[in-house]
Amino acid sequence: MDNFIEGLTKIISVSVPWKIREIVVSKPAKAVNVFIDYEGGTKFPCSQCNKLCLVHDSNYKVCRHLDLCDYRCYLNIKIPRTKCEDHGVRVIKEHPFGRQGSHYSYQFEKLIMNKVKDMPMSAISIEIGEPDNNLWRVFRYYINKWKSQIDCSKTYKICVDEKSYQKGHKYVTVFSDLSTGNVIYVCEDRDASTFAQFYEKLFELTGDPNYIKQICMDMSKSYIAGQKEYFSSAKLLFDKFHIKKSLNEAVNNVRKREVITNENLKMTKYIWLKNECNLTEKQSEQLKSFLNDTTTNTAKAYASKLEFDQLWYVQNNAVEPLLNNWMKRAKDLLLNPINTFVKTIKNHFDGVVNAMKSFDTNAVAEGLNSLFQLAKYRARGFRNIDNFINMIYFLGNRFKFDFH
Repeated sequence: MDNFIEGLTKIISVSVPWKIREIVVSKPAKAVNVFIDYEGGTKFPCSQCNKLCLVHDSNYKVCRHLDLCDYRCYLNIKIPRTKCEDHGVRVIKEHPFGRQGSHYSYQFEKLIMNKVKDMPMSAISIEIGEPDNNLWRVFRYYINKWKSQIDCSKTYKICVDEKSYQKGHKYVTVFSDLSTGNVIYVCEDRDASTFAQFYEKLFELTGDPNYIKQICMDMSKSYIAGQKEYFSSAKLLFDKFHIKKSLNEAVNNVRKREVITNENLKMTKYIWLKNECNLTEKQSEQLKSFLNDTTTNTAKAYASKLEFDQLWYVQNNAVEPLLNNWMKRAKDLLLNPINTFVKTIKNHFDGVVNAMKSFDTNAVAEGLNSLFQLAKYRARGFRNIDNFINMIYFLGNRFKFDFH
């Protein structure tokens, strides 16, 4: 047993004035209880003034540690209360094995945070046998600790996007740094007030609203209103992901109108929406057949969509004239859904042109959607919106946590 205690002392990193007093193994419960004491006569700092004081009394605190040989390991730590001449009897502020108020040791919390990278919280709860609300508390502690340290002093380009988190039009707005791709602020709703919140938050994060020179976002009226009120000097770009999504919807609306008179268009929705490289061999053959029929309105809309896609790859000085020419040709198709899209582009012309001339906005804007989906999966079963928001922060940054 002495060798076991000596070995466990090294594994758990127990050092003076702390020591392992006793180890109790329970085979029926498959548990190992490690009792950690401190040397007699040890003085500890007062939690108020840090003055070294004698111990007044103590109580055991139990926290779960990493499993030992498939046995659950619990640290039973004797936590002293000091008697300070100035501040009376106080529980010590910290000990080396875990956080005050936590059910777990630092190493067990590290295990939890590492698993969150790859698993939903509900799955972690089942695997390690701990209530998910306890796991969420650990997760929130470390995310809240680090997100307040996000540094926006060099942020001058941002991306704004929204994601629904619940049925009934419940949304969060996410502000990201376009240069780094990091999430810098997340809040509820998707209206102009989110820009007001971000404006104030920037000062807390050592940023400056006047330093923001470029904003990439969708064509939401409320977002545009917020940008004009709080970041009017920033160049506005409408991101490619939402523009293409709007055009895809227009093409599909043409198909839905035409399918009434052309039954061949039934069950072909994704042929028109997918990139050609992602089509199956059968879908590619169907598409070729439709494109060969010049009388099909859906095919005409699709061809116009392909022309529009090419505008993202032309030289900057050619963007405006080519976009104007495309709008004229698209309007001549006399297809109402396409005309509606053309009108949208015309009303947001400068922001669309700015986006087409930009090379560094689209990857971040499109990547956010994947991040949102992953956040919803990892936060599956989240009990409140804060957990979902914190999961976005976690997945949208490269936080390095300290567990000590």
